[in-house]
Amino acid sequence: MFKSLRAMPYTKKKELYGLLFVLPWIIGFILFFIRPLITSIVYSFQNMELTPEGLKGSFIGWENYIYALYKDPNFIREAVNSFVNMLYGVPLILVYSLFIAILIKNKFPGRGFMRAVSFLPVIIASGVLMQILKEDVFSQGMRGGVESVYLFTGTGISGLLVELGLGAGLIEVFNNVIARIFDLTWRSGVQVLLFLAGLHTIPSYLYEASSLEGARPWEQFWKVTLPMLTPMMLLNVVYTIIDTFTDYGNSVIMMIYNTAFSQIRFGYSSALAWLYCLAIAIFLGLVYLLLKKRIVYMQD
Repeated sequence: MFKSLRAMPYTKKKELYGLLFVLPWIIGFILFFIRPLITSIVYSFQNMELTPEGLKGSFIGWENYIYALYKDPNFIREAVNSFVNMLYGVPLILVYSLFIAILIKNKFPGRGFMRAVSFLPVIIASGVLMQILKEDVFSQGMRGGVESVYLFTGTGISGLLVELGLGAGLIEVFNNVIARIFDLTWRSGVQVLLFLAGLHTIPSYLYEASSLEGARPWEQFWKVTLPMLTPMMLLNVVYTIIDTFTDYGNSVIMMIYNTAFSQIRFGYSSALAWLYCLAIAIFLGLVYLLLKKRIVYMQD
């Protein structure tokens, strides 16, 4: 077996290793996700009712989908808001994660610790935990919010900016950016790791050749680093879009959840979920078509 593996062409080895990496996900999908997936499709075409004998449904065709698209005043509005939030949220996350990845790429004292800290949110931050933290510290929730943190009070950063003579509009921009730092940090762990892996795969001879041609570090970033990171950038764009759309606290996700478990309308919530899934798939397809011609691949 090992002899045949060594004799296998390099391209076949890559395909085999790729299959081995995704095999656990495939097994988990087959065992735990296929049945609920099929059940949700069936529910979306039915009117589900909770009876003493259990959950029972009657077939109503496309009525759930028609109601969501043409009669429900909330679904389209919340979906549009979700897409608008994604349009400015995804670029912020990508720029932030790339900046952090570049900072922790080269050797310096404490680099391992900083890399662990950058990925720590992915390990400990479930959606519920992050929502609680945001409400407690960086939001205007009932438990205190931004106003309870000295940094965000009138005598904190806002007061300092006023003393510097900045206008109210510029101060609001600063406060919005600062308020998003926490959210960016907790959403960028995977992206930082992927960008870091991409940075380490860029051959050093490209930088050596460009420096011999007189390129400065800033020019090397735009002419070498950024083009070579485009495959990883596409992966991060897709991951970040999906993560943003499916984030706990997303208005559409909460609407689907409440429709199912608060209003006990499992059929309609299933239809909402599939419409939302279809919209995400179409958007991802458009993003891929837009970016695929700008991707630079290294030749083996």
